[in-house]
Amino acid sequence: QVLDFGWPELLAPPLELLCSVCKALEGCLGGHPRNVAVLLCKGSKAPVGVVVGAFLHYSNVWGSPEQELNALSMRRFCEEKLGDVLQPSQRRYTEDFGALLSGRLRLNSSPQFLHHVLLPPLPAYDPPDGCRPFLKIYQSLQLVYTSGV
Repeated sequence: QVLDFGWPELLAPPLELLCSVCKALEGCLGGHPRNVAVLLCKGSKAPVGVVVGAFLHYSNVWGSPEQELNALSMRRFCEEKLGDVLQPSQRRYTEDFGALLSGRLRLNSSPQFLHHVLLPPLPAYDPPDGCRPFLKIYQSLQLVYTSGV
């Protein structure tokens, strides 16, 4: 069975989609002890790292020592093979996902408004090849704003 849960590259998956991926993985791996799940992503390995990290949180309740050993193997794989490709925000996202599942963090259902963005001082590079930051803001995976350079 092949399932496509794609989301735009370089963006974190929406929480609903991340839950759907975790449920599908749980269904596949729990269906038979010899089942295997293969995760494929185009480009960077970071999306796989986010999914594996989220799935480790999702399946945090282990029923047997064998399942605990499988979780330890997945955690080691994630740290060794994917640990250096995850950005701090991606690590934070998977930790927040785990906190949501455990009840340590709750979603705020009221609208949130972005009033300003503060950037730390950037080194002064000479144009045209220098540091030229800009900002993109997405709402529900739709680009709503792009700043000038």
